[in-house]
Amino acid sequence: MHLTGSSKTSYSRFSSWLRCPRLHKYRYIDQAAEERVSATMLLGTAFHEAAELLFRGLKQGEAPLTDEVFAAFDRALVDSIEFQQQAGCPVDFGKSTREELHNKGHEMLGTFLAEVPRDIHVLDVERAFEVELEPGRLIEGVLDLVLEQSGSVLVVDLKTSATAFGEDKLRFDLQPTVYLHGARGLYGKPADFEYWVVTRTKSPRLIRYPVVRDQADHAELIEAVREIEAATALGVFPRRRDWQCQGCEYADRCAGERG
Repeated sequence: MHLTGSSKTSYSRFSSWLRCPRLHKYRYIDQAAEERVSATMLLGTAFHEAAELLFRGLKQGEAPLTDEVFAAFDRALVDSIEFQQQAGCPVDFGKSTREELHNKGHEMLGTFLAEVPRDIHVLDVERAFEVELEPGRLIEGVLDLVLEQSGSVLVVDLKTSATAFGEDKLRFDLQPTVYLHGARGLYGKPADFEYWVVTRTKSPRLIRYPVVRDQADHAELIEAVREIEAATALGVFPRRRDWQCQGCEYADRCAGERG
């Protein structure tokens, strides 16, 4: 869908403003190169590529071999680390080593493959959407996994996380609101949403979180998008200081601009 003269945003774009308006400015307004990249983010990307191979196989009725899924993870992790190094962007491994990151990824993938249901009916994998949020305003994104249900669809967003999700994220995160709206626009039928979270804990877990959103949540999403667009137009990008500052992709620049 394309509307002449309309504005367009995405969950990743406006969620970066909600995380930290100054980070949003560096990434989307200034389009500044990242100073560093988190190794756990690269692990998550590699995990997604391996899971995508599995889901596409299930959609075709031929699940790939376990070794093939692990090999896809290994290739993606190696390629992403080498790409960052060649681009001159250091990979921040934190307190871990590259080998420990790789081994943790294998543990997580093993848990995922052992516990993910195989009798699911896969409708789409990595399905892009662009739908109208309200007149004159578009929103876009990509659905990790869409499953067929009787009379509806189930949108699954796959996450890797250091811990289980808290109640605040499940109640207030805008991502399910965006993706449910996108799925209903794509498929023209009711949609449900679940997070499938694989934890990076000592003993990895696969946790499924059903999430429900209503009209009030949709109204809040529109309000948030409008306010972020207004703040951006006015050049309002305050720093948000919290635990996420540690390891931020633009920490050096942000610190250098203080005062």
